[in-house]
Amino acid sequence: MEELTTVSIEDQIIDSFRATSDFQKTSLAQFKDLGIPLKKSEAYKFTPIKNILSKNFDWSANSAFVLNIDVKAHFYPIVKANHLVFLNGTFDLEKSIVTSDTSELVISAITEKDNLYNSLGIIADQKNDAFAAWNGAKTSIPLHIEVIKNTQNIPTFIYHFADSTSGESYSYPRIIVKSNSGSELSIYEKLIVSGDNNTFINSVIEAEVKDNASLKYTKTQNYPANVFAIEAIYGTQTSNSRFYTNTYSFSGSLIRNNISLAIDGENCEGHMNGIYLLDNKSHVDNNTAVDHRAPNSYSNELYKGVLKGHSKGVFNGKIYVRPIAQKTNAFQSNNNVLLSEFATINTKPQLEIWADDVKCSHGCTVGQLDEDAIFYLRARGISKEDAITLMLNAFTKDTLKEVNEEYVKNQVLDLIEKGLKNE
Repeated sequence: MEELTTVSIEDQIIDSFRATSDFQKTSLAQFKDLGIPLKKSEAYKFTPIKNILSKNFDWSANSAFVLNIDVKAHFYPIVKANHLVFLNGTFDLEKSIVTSDTSELVISAITEKDNLYNSLGIIADQKNDAFAAWNGAKTSIPLHIEVIKNTQNIPTFIYHFADSTSGESYSYPRIIVKSNSGSELSIYEKLIVSGDNNTFINSVIEAEVKDNASLKYTKTQNYPANVFAIEAIYGTQTSNSRFYTNTYSFSGSLIRNNISLAIDGENCEGHMNGIYLLDNKSHVDNNTAVDHRAPNSYSNELYKGVLKGHSKGVFNGKIYVRPIAQKTNAFQSNNNVLLSEFATINTKPQLEIWADDVKCSHGCTVGQLDEDAIFYLRARGISKEDAITLMLNAFTKDTLKEVNEEYVKNQVLDLIEKGLKNE
């Protein structure tokens, strides 16, 4: 009797395409060395990523992308802004709208012939992150955004369109952002999915924030139940810079956020804010790291979770303070409210400090709503449902303080309101 051989998920992925550029070939070799993390990996202990991906996708297949959608109908209604379009992971300049002058902001597609192509993978840790390496091997036409020195810029919106109407969809978007000295930039990102077949997104953002620059990057993750997303942001900062990531997660079969920030200059600020308000069987895993490599800098991390149904949340946050990084102030907080006996949260804040003149703290809380507070509000004529909504709104809103664009902020607030009211 002939023995059946099982082809590994890695072999299926590797056999389904051929790397062409040197960067893709290097990334492919890194992916081969690392492989997709197993459950015994500490970073994926509560998210059995390999099992999930193996069960839900045929990795020998390729996307069949047929766009029958008006992309502009999904743009935020803001005229003076840049609206940038990805189609199944490929940046499409023709379908985008760029209003910024090139003297302020450079927006371009990166091809293998560009010198910029050589800068891919410098910031992202592809030697240790299998998904970043996988993205590097498969990415097609990444996006380059560069803010010119001392430019105070208009909002920039990024839209990822994924089409799974005719089969499974696979997207590997790559974005490089460079904020030059003295500049300010706010970027807002969202995903639009067509079709009911399973959709896989593996995205990587590499951001460089130079002296006295400010970059704010906001993701709204309100995904259909057929979406499985691995999304990474890798950032570096030099002196007197400010970097903010805002990640608001509401739904999706699986969302894994890998956010890593290296603070390489003095007097920097690094901020990470996030909400995960989950229901049904959504699984959201936030994995963060802040690496203080220079003295006299500050980082603050605030993630809040509200979990209902059979949803699952994971938070794994790390702060590293190197011996040279004296006078560091670093804070991390993860607070959770469970509204269902079937919902679960696994949280693990961590500090690793090699300096002695620092102020650092971390903490997490997991619990239910305060019944005394609910009784207090009901005694003043507020229904129980409205009392719970009021309390949870107050619980989540402080993570929104760094979102400048009111339309985006109101959209997130609306998603919070609907999520709390089970709409």
